[in-house]
Amino acid sequence: MELPLRKDLRPKADEPEDSAWIWGSDDELGRLNLQTPERVKKALETVTLGETIPLGLPFDQPVPPCYGRAPFKHEIVPKGSSYAFDDSYELNPQSTSQWDGFRHFAHVPSGYFYNKTTPEDISGTNASTKCGIQAWATRGIAGRGLLLDYARYAEANNIKPEFYDNFPISYSDLANVARMQGIDLRPAAQGGDVQVGDILLVRSGFLKHSNSLTYEEKAARHLRPHKFGPNDGQRFIGVEQSEEMLDFLHDSYFSAVAGDQPGFESWPSHTDYYLHEKLLALWGCPLGELWDLEKLAEKCAERKQWTFFLASAPNHVKGGVASTANALAIV
Repeated sequence: MELPLRKDLRPKADEPEDSAWIWGSDDELGRLNLQTPERVKKALETVTLGETIPLGLPFDQPVPPCYGRAPFKHEIVPKGSSYAFDDSYELNPQSTSQWDGFRHFAHVPSGYFYNKTTPEDISGTNASTKCGIQAWATRGIAGRGLLLDYARYAEANNIKPEFYDNFPISYSDLANVARMQGIDLRPAAQGGDVQVGDILLVRSGFLKHSNSLTYEEKAARHLRPHKFGPNDGQRFIGVEQSEEMLDFLHDSYFSAVAGDQPGFESWPSHTDYYLHEKLLALWGCPLGELWDLEKLAEKCAERKQWTFFLASAPNHVKGGVASTANALAIV
């Protein structure tokens, strides 16, 4: 099918501006549709060592959780003797390495979630499972991963990011990172190295920095008051909201994006919109946050190759809003 550029999008009269609901009115996969068998098979060619690298944090990390989310609770359950045990989890999947699903964040001006899903579809007496995380779980996520290591670039160029403020990583920053890594960040159709269906990972260095802090230092930042809007006390480094970034994220036709920071984008937004609205609600692009990219970044630098095979099995929860990341890179 034809994949229009952002400037060429022509939503229907009853659809929001900038929306790209191009896979049909009953679609629940969005850009995961780009992960065709041919592209997944091609992605296997990036594997040279056969080493596996998990990309998820322990369920109880980061601690305390950000955005006022409940901490992980784990209980050992004896099964009537000392010879058998179960365990029980109490978990907000968005308190750790996660996928934001299509029910997580709406396009604020229209109130629509992906593909005209409404709040009434998600919660209430007439709720359905439309665009729930089960749609991803029954399919799985797999493809070629592409890591842009902004943290390594910043360190090499003596850039000092503010990890606990809405420090923006711009498109020009990402282009410079790619250039340092020997990557042409243009889509392949324009002569670059980005393939349709790639899964973009951006390492900001947030988790590395956070792990260097004491619990008390993290708590002072993670427990700041959360109020949606420019005065939000929750403030984190992330990808910039800009026209250049929107064109890049849309026109590259990534099948998913993720990062090591709490919101992927700089939080709170510097503009009157959030990338969450565009990626999740308008374009149907899965969004990952708080992924542990440290070991992967070291391995990519060591092998001087920044692409790899990436797979994830989202939690199978009917009507679910999100999932733990459950992601694995194979290099």
